[in-house]
Amino acid sequence: MSGEIVPGLPPFDIAVLVARAAGGERRAAEQLISLYQQRVARFVIAQTGDEALYEDLCQTIFVKMVLALPKLRTADRFEPWLFKIARNVCRDYLRARQGWRKLFVSYDAEHEAISEPEPPLNMSEIVQRNIDRLPQAQRSVLRMSLENKRSYEDMARVTRSSVSAVKSRLHRARENLRALMLTENSE
Repeated sequence: MSGEIVPGLPPFDIAVLVARAAGGERRAAEQLISLYQQRVARFVIAQTGDEALYEDLCQTIFVKMVLALPKLRTADRFEPWLFKIARNVCRDYLRARQGWRKLFVSYDAEHEAISEPEPPLNMSEIVQRNIDRLPQAQRSVLRMSLENKRSYEDMARVTRSSVSAVKSRLHRARENLRALMLTENSE
């Protein structure tokens, strides 16, 4: 790691956090996630083009990070290692969608601007307004997924439908929300 990785936090402090998190300290892992959350989210959106699903992919990335931290040999390689995990999760997601060849872009130096911290955008009102425009069945599973972080099985129980129906409904909800958001942004 050369220079500052996160503004205001010298690399040494990140190395200490990585070492503590690798040792099983939960608070250190939470601090690492907090420090890298926005950068990883922007990276995921840039790689997948899917703003509706970035939270799920980021959660997967950070779970993999926490589980694999004890295997990381040197703390000074943490950031490239974390973004390699992120790239692999994005690649797996795109392969599963069958359209990955069209969307996947290799990470280049020009993408570094994506990783620069920016003030967070307050999109919640726009997103909520567009969620409210979805059909009721799609709106309910999407809210359960986003707000309550429920499993597919829980959502199937609540909606009294099959897991495959919930997955299908959730997929349609995300696609429709994405279309609504794109329409609103183009107006």
